[in-house]
Amino acid sequence: MKKLTLAIAISILGLTACNSFANTSSKQNNAKSQTQTQSQIKPKAKGVWIDVRSPEEYQAGHLSNSINIPVGDIASKISAIEPNKDNPINLYCRSGRRAEVARTELLKLGYTNVTNHGGYEDLKQQGYR
Repeated sequence: MKKLTLAIAISILGLTACNSFANTSSKQNNAKSQTQTQSQIKPKAKGVWIDVRSPEEYQAGHLSNSINIPVGDIASKISAIEPNKDNPINLYCRSGRRAEVARTELLKLGYTNVTNHGGYEDLKQQGYR
């Protein structure tokens, strides 16, 4: 009887250990997956990010923490968003054309650190979110 009880206890202990190992392995795999996904998301350049597309385009999808200022409004609204003309300003639109028009306008206004990052879909494919 003692041998049977001992055998059952060992079996239960073995199954518990296997289950614990499986849970640990599963958690490690999930952590690796999350780390890989996070490493695929590119960190955005420092500074303010401005989407110069129309409000409708912006609502259809945009980079997180970006501000929508349509290209035609950039000159009149930029000082409220970024009064320091030396701070980084990052622009994007659908293809990069409107962002370049906005960049040129901001440079004329005396902003010194303005970058055209091109199109929204291209940025997404590069891993920006």
